[in-house]
Amino acid sequence: MDTLTAARPRHLLLAGVGLLTTLLGAWGLETLAPPTDSVLLNLAAYAVAWVPTILVLVLAFRGLSRQATSALLGLRFRPIDLVWGVGIGFVGRSVDAVLRLAVVGSTGLSQQPTISAIAAPIAQTVALGIIAPVLIAPVLEEVYFRGLIQRSAAALLEPLGPVTKWTAAVILTSLAFALVHALLLIAQPEEAMLAGVSTFVFALLAGTMAAATNRLGGAVVGHVVFNGLGVLLTWPA
Repeated sequence: MDTLTAARPRHLLLAGVGLLTTLLGAWGLETLAPPTDSVLLNLAAYAVAWVPTILVLVLAFRGLSRQATSALLGLRFRPIDLVWGVGIGFVGRSVDAVLRLAVVGSTGLSQQPTISAIAAPIAQTVALGIIAPVLIAPVLEEVYFRGLIQRSAAALLEPLGPVTKWTAAVILTSLAFALVHALLLIAQPEEAMLAGVSTFVFALLAGTMAAATNRLGGAVVGHVVFNGLGVLLTWPA
């Protein structure tokens, strides 16, 4: 077993600690924060989600060159990834809409009367309402889940063979992805269930794309489209 493969259990342990830290931080913020939708609260929520993610990635790959880190995470993009990524983004969002329509009678994608960021200056609106959920979050989550967790799991499952190891890695990573998104909404059981199922389906699509192409380009594009459609279709008129 080479040194990098031997480090994969540590990578998965770090990833697990990061996810637990994010969940505890989010629950704590929800419990302790005042019932207001301020810019400061939004920033705190993003910090709770992103700081552990970034710290784990730094700790997992410290000492490695940029090229080695990119190779281990599959940080590559090809033009065809744009096509497939748009496809899985639309499919994932469509599944979410159909599921919600079947369960609650609404797709949840109608334009909303207000969004907190709208009342803020334009810079805050763009940063918190568009850049954060549509650009930053998809990149960080794909690097973390499909890059760090899925590829580490596949490396550890190498004895199972190429097809089985990737199938297992995709399913396990998708379950983790969906579980985290559901647990973040645990105070709203119905919403937690809906989010869990739809994010699991999207994660399967993104994970399969990443495994089939051996790169994250398509998964990142798909995630951007998935989140972007959610923001676009619920944005006030």
